[in-house]
Amino acid sequence: MRKKLQDKMFEISYIFELMISVIVGVAILAFAVCMVIDMLDVSLYAGGVSSLVTILDDAIILAIGAELIKMLCKHTPETIIEVLAFALARQLIVGHTGAVENIITVAAIAILFVIRRFLLVRRDMVETPDGLVEMAEAKEESGING
Repeated sequence: MRKKLQDKMFEISYIFELMISVIVGVAILAFAVCMVIDMLDVSLYAGGVSSLVTILDDAIILAIGAELIKMLCKHTPETIIEVLAFALARQLIVGHTGAVENIITVAAIAILFVIRRFLLVRRDMVETPDGLVEMAEAKEESGING
């Protein structure tokens, strides 16, 4: 009884995460369309460098949203690290922070890469043109059984 209830709750939470992913995906598409429309406005570029910062900020937010969707759909440590790396990169590129904050952000990104390189378990993973994927996924994509 308890196991069935746990399994049912897991299924419900997974479906809920997928629904959130769809909602975020729709929001990202709408935001991307609005961003493109805004970029067609020539007066936007009269602001000089601040216009570029605004465009970069919007583009990085779209990338973070896409990574968030991947994280919600695929529960792997690598996707979490990618989301964190994008968020930190946004802070570094667009944020107007001081030297100490920039050094801390660069150190945090370096730590994420060290974790990704040395601490993530890579057994049952294979290298594909799309990056590292689990062995079961690689077999499904290539049509290999067993």
